[in-house]
Amino acid sequence: MFIQKLMQYIPQIRFDPDWILAWKNILFPSYCCHCDNRLITEENPYYCPACWATLPRIERPFCSLCGIPHPLAIGFGTRSNFPCEDCRTHPNPYVDCIRSPVRYKGIVKEAIITFKFRKKTLMAEPLGTLLREWIEIEMADMKFDLIVPVPLHPFRLKRRGFNQSLLLAEQVKDSFTGAQLSEVLLRIRPTMTQTALSIQERRKNIKDAFQVKSPDEVKGKRILLIDDVVTTTTTVTECARILKKSGAISVHVLSVARASHYTDIDDLLEPG
Repeated sequence: MFIQKLMQYIPQIRFDPDWILAWKNILFPSYCCHCDNRLITEENPYYCPACWATLPRIERPFCSLCGIPHPLAIGFGTRSNFPCEDCRTHPNPYVDCIRSPVRYKGIVKEAIITFKFRKKTLMAEPLGTLLREWIEIEMADMKFDLIVPVPLHPFRLKRRGFNQSLLLAEQVKDSFTGAQLSEVLLRIRPTMTQTALSIQERRKNIKDAFQVKSPDEVKGKRILLIDDVVTTTTTVTECARILKKSGAISVHVLSVARASHYTDIDDLLEPG
């Protein structure tokens, strides 16, 4: 009698998502990359909710052009974004604006390194969720014709196996009505890794490294350029220069994280 009743429920149990997740956690346990606590949800395959909640989010006010936060202005009554001193004195001639939901530090820096260099492509989904939430809050009124990922050179793409910017672009392609995902931008020259280079070296390194595959595809178009991290802006600026040279009327940049040379308010508040 007991077995007969159990058999009635087995089909329901077999296809119930909660039961599937429970068995998955029992048979194939996974742990947070940061704190090693057991993961019991599938929202993020690498970080627990407690660690993910510590993301260094960018809050208003931030620079309306380069996207760097104004940490010393937080808490002084203004929520309106405004240009930083650098952008007022030396505006970027090719990039219309840069937007990023988090600062490149802490958990998100670790997550992006895990994503890119440890080939954890499933990390694209929680990072994509960050971008979609940011779009709803800060970019809902913006209109674009093309969503273009920053490309990798074919040699690096073959070695890595994927383009992280393309995976992120796929995560946000439905966030802007009418926008089409396009790989019209190509990287035609291999470049050194930018990390250890000075700003001047980065500019020289990235100069003329990109090409538009079909200029007619970008002519007269509003473009959203997607990258994982924006640091000195040299890469996205060169991409934007080539796109505008081919006739794009605007190039905005969306990245997961933004590096900043300004003092962080959190650092000011930390003891010692």
